Amino acid sequence: MMRIARSILILAAGGAVLAPLYALGHGAEFLSAKLTLMSDAEVRLDVTADFGSNPLIADEAAALDALSDPVRLQSQGELIELSKLTRASHSIHQNWAKFAPASYLPSDTDDQSHQLITASWQWRSQTPEIVFEMPKGKMHDVLLWTQDESNPDAPPKWMLLLAGDQSKAIPVHPRSWWKDWKVFGAGGLAAVLGLLVVRRRNWRSPATRPAGEAAF
Repeated sequence: MMRIARSILILAAGGAVLAPLYALGHGAEFLSAKLTLMSDAEVRLDVTADFGSNPLIADEAAALDALSDPVRLQSQGELIELSKLTRASHSIHQNWAKFAPASYLPSDTDDQSHQLITASWQWRSQTPEIVFEMPKGKMHDVLLWTQDESNPDAPPKWMLLLAGDQSKAIPVHPRSWWKDWKVFGAGGLAAVLGLLVVRRRNWRSPATRPAGEAAF
């Protein structure tokens, strides 16, 4: 069943292709990776594993292992582990609807218990586009899909990543450069004020300066 579903998905997607998400049938074997695009280049990646009715993930420990390094961020020819970007948070739940599109919900396991665990990473992208890559040798395929907070009703787009696959470039919302300038300006002002304080401490009037000391 897993191999059949996997083949159907690959054929439907044409490989790792960003496309509208349609009915996928049984998908409990895949890790569901939801990339939320937020304002000011902020992104959140929620990767969910089913360890309640998944032949590839026996228990919570196996799920945590699968989620420890599901995909990596490609940056300037290097692959960066998500743990290098930010610390992950984890939650155990049964809410497939929040972390997978409706058409991705498993169709032939509705009468089985789904114990889900989601690992979440959130960071501010330093590039206008994001590219993920699946490390080679990974056993768990990842269904990567996007949701844009500015247009939550738009159909999600998705791509299936197998071991060694690279995603298409995913544009993020532009950064608010005025915030960077605001921080830079505040830092610059603090530096100038600090310099003035130091010079004021070192400055003494001619009336208090020891005899023979030259003015600067």
